[in-house]
Amino acid sequence: MSVDAEKSSFGFDLVIIYFLIIIITGINGFIALTMLFILSELNFGRDPNNKHGVTSGNSRLGGLAITFSIIFGVIINLQIISNFNLENFKNELDSITFLSLIIGLIGLAEDFRQGYSSTTRLIIMFIIITIGLYFMPALIPYNLEVFQFLGLSDYKIFVYLFTSFMVCGFINAGNIADGANGLLASIFFAFFLIAYDIDNTIFNLSILTTLITFILFNVSTGRIFLGDFGAYGLSALVALKSLEIYSVNEVNVFFLASILIYPCFEIVRSLILRIYNNASILSPDNLHLHNFINNYLIKKGFKNNVSNSGTGLGIAFISSIIPLSLYFSGTNLHSELWEVIFIIQIIFLTAIYIFLQKKLMIR
Repeated sequence: MSVDAEKSSFGFDLVIIYFLIIIITGINGFIALTMLFILSELNFGRDPNNKHGVTSGNSRLGGLAITFSIIFGVIINLQIISNFNLENFKNELDSITFLSLIIGLIGLAEDFRQGYSSTTRLIIMFIIITIGLYFMPALIPYNLEVFQFLGLSDYKIFVYLFTSFMVCGFINAGNIADGANGLLASIFFAFFLIAYDIDNTIFNLSILTTLITFILFNVSTGRIFLGDFGAYGLSALVALKSLEIYSVNEVNVFFLASILIYPCFEIVRSLILRIYNNASILSPDNLHLHNFINNYLIKKGFKNNVSNSGTGLGIAFISSIIPLSLYFSGTNLHSELWEVIFIIQIIFLTAIYIFLQKKLMIR
């Protein structure tokens, strides 16, 4: 097949994909799709290196498209359901959303400049989160069982700072997991399916619609990914929403951990191995499970975008399907079963990692 024929075929496939996305997601999805297409064509905010498991030169501005789509989605849905007014809009985009957006701006600066050190970003992030949690004390889990078991619940300063540290850790874990098409977005889609079931706000609905649009566009074209703005902002939002769900519903913390197992697994595994190997804990590398799976599939003859998207969707499905199934089948959110599921997930992911490490002969 000639190059022109291949381009024509690819263009026709995109038209079909766009049409299906719009049918599935409606107006909100159409807005997200339009933003994704426009931003993916811009000549700035592009990745200069072969990073995140995607081809070099692709757009890092997926997070911008998602942000605009969520905001417009809230406005449109408010207008459809009731008369839009500023008060209702402010109720949907609450303090958690605002703080997450500020965290995302740290990543946006990196998306454009691509030169800020990891240490600088981490320090700024910690300061902003610490200040933000000061004004949202209800999110701080003083009643967390591990704090009670260790007798630390009364040490308010320690719990407060530890919570800030853990939120920072999860945000960086999310940024690490943004390494294959659809991976982080699909994991967060699973999280917001549950968040919407718990609290069916217009904001949560808009996030779901926007994320499914991004996932379909991302895995089918590979032209754009979340970037640091998207990874930081969404990860902060998920971390803070998790604290909110825990504080309001007092669920087993392992319920939340099992849904978000992959970023948690990768950040802990990465830290342990870097400390063991006496390497910098802040330096990026391509030794993550999604990198191993992607490389393995490429060695098996799969094309880059197919292996990349297969890796992302595969990991997200495997890590999310059991907790999602248990939740929607009515499993008690306080059940100790969530701890068992979490341990099984850790063992399973570790086994795959070790297997592929040996298979690819990577030290």
